[in-house]
Amino acid sequence: MTEAAARPHYFRRLWRELGRMGGEHDAFIKVIIVERIAKALVLLVLGVGLLVAGRKGWLDAWAQYAEDQLNLGVGRSIIMQILLKALVYIGAFTHITLLAVSAILYATLEATEGVGLAMRRRWAEYLTVIATGILIPYEAYEVVRRPTFFKVGALFLNLAVVGYLAYRKRLFVGV
Repeated sequence: MTEAAARPHYFRRLWRELGRMGGEHDAFIKVIIVERIAKALVLLVLGVGLLVAGRKGWLDAWAQYAEDQLNLGVGRSIIMQILLKALVYIGAFTHITLLAVSAILYATLEATEGVGLAMRRRWAEYLTVIATGILIPYEAYEVVRRPTFFKVGALFLNLAVVGYLAYRKRLFVGV
């Protein structure tokens, strides 16, 4: 019997890998869990605050500052401007409402990662690497374009999280 015949199909191996529990938590995994849960709570408070208090109109300057500092900006490209205007027109959403809903959705993703990692789920390790890794090129662009202490720190933290989980936890090896 050949090795290919004895080895299960790729999707079957992937499904089994995603369903298994990881090992014990080391110190860095605990830091990642706390960081994800804390970020989720801050984003949730920010999103709800923008939804509730943003209707009064006195949060416009603060929302613009938070958008710049937290990389929540929609971008300055013509495609993103057209998309934003279409969303505002079609859904009758204000810019602050879109920002608040985006923050709440991002908080949900961060909380899912944190809770999944705390429960030692393998899928959470993959989710964290993929969701964090997708944003790294954008974060690097923002650091080069307009560096702030917060942006540089977030970029280095996310690089460390992706590098640690992908290498140390041996994600994407043998699947």
